Amino acid sequence: MEKFKQFFSKLSKRERKILYASVIIIVLGSMDRLVYQPILSLFNEVEQEILSQENQLRKNMRFLAAREAISNRYSVYAAYAVTTGSDEEEVAGLLNEVEGVARKSGLALLNMKPKPAFTTEFGKQYPVEVEVETQMKELIKFIHALQSSKYILRVQKLRLVPKGKSKAEVKGYLLINRTVIR
Repeated sequence: MEKFKQFFSKLSKRERKILYASVIIIVLGSMDRLVYQPILSLFNEVEQEILSQENQLRKNMRFLAAREAISNRYSVYAAYAVTTGSDEEEVAGLLNEVEGVARKSGLALLNMKPKPAFTTEFGKQYPVEVEVETQMKELIKFIHALQSSKYILRVQKLRLVPKGKSKAEVKGYLLINRTVIR
């Protein structure tokens, strides 16, 4: 310490100012490197993590919104998703439903032929070919009743042939599908 005091006392006023400035610059540089930069890099890391988490949260919110929309749409059709029995039981149920709707519509069924069931991406479809002979008015009521059925019944094909002299009376061939959602 004595040597430092001797060294310091020998310096001129200008040299002391340069020494003070040098010490201040070294201390500030050290503070920048040892204190300020690590804190700043830590803040940057935390900020990047926050941005990353916010982006992930936004993406998750979009997924949740989409999931909610899908769930709402599915709930409309959930009543149609029933536990089913064998294909034979489903076809028998379909034939009974078509026969009941035909009876209510005042329709004369000539023939009903079930076709083999097939699987789609949403479930299983059970087609049946129906041959009818009726007035146009009853046929329209029949098709409307099928479309309004509690089951998912759709007329996939319809072919009409006039019967006799009256154009109001027709012979029709329909392909009706029942979709069972699984």
